Amino acid sequence: MNCQKVKRKLSAYQDKELPELQMTEIENHLKTCTVCSQSLQEINDIREILAHVDTIESAPFFWTRLSQRIKGKDTIQSNWKFSFIPRQRVAVPVLTILIFAVALFIGIYLGESIYQHSFLPSSMIVDQELDQALSLTSFDDFPAESVADVYVSLISENNQ
Repeated sequence: MNCQKVKRKLSAYQDKELPELQMTEIENHLKTCTVCSQSLQEINDIREILAHVDTIESAPFFWTRLSQRIKGKDTIQSNWKFSFIPRQRVAVPVLTILIFAVALFIGIYLGESIYQHSFLPSSMIVDQELDQALSLTSFDDFPAESVADVYVSLISENNQ
C-alpha cells in the first residue's frame, strides 16, 4: 500500500473497521513508514484529548438519525427535498399571478359598483360631459374677423 491510501484509511484502521487483510497491510506499512506512523500518532493524540471532554446528553435516537443521514439512507427526506424545489419554483409565480388577478377583479367590481351608485344619475353625467366637449368658449376671446370668429359664426348658422 502507498502512503496516500494508508492515510485515508488510518481512522478506520484505528477503529478496527477494515477487513483483516487490509489491517495487516496497513500494519506492515506503518512498520516501515515514519510519516504514516506519525499521522497515526496524531490521530491517537486527538482521540486522547477528546476523551477528556465532557459528553453532552443528546436527544433520543439522535445518533441513529445522524448516521442514517450521513450514510444517505434517509431517502424519504432526501426525495422530498428534491421533489419540493421544482414545485416551489413553479408555485410562487403562479400564486403571485393568481393573487394579482383576484385583486384586479375585486378592483373592477368595486369600481363599477361605486360608479353606479354615484350621486348624479348617469344621464345627467353624460349630458354634462357632452356640453363640456362641445362648448366653444375657448374662441370667445378672439377679435372679430379672425378665423375663430368665422368658425363660430358658421357653426351658429348651422345650429339655427
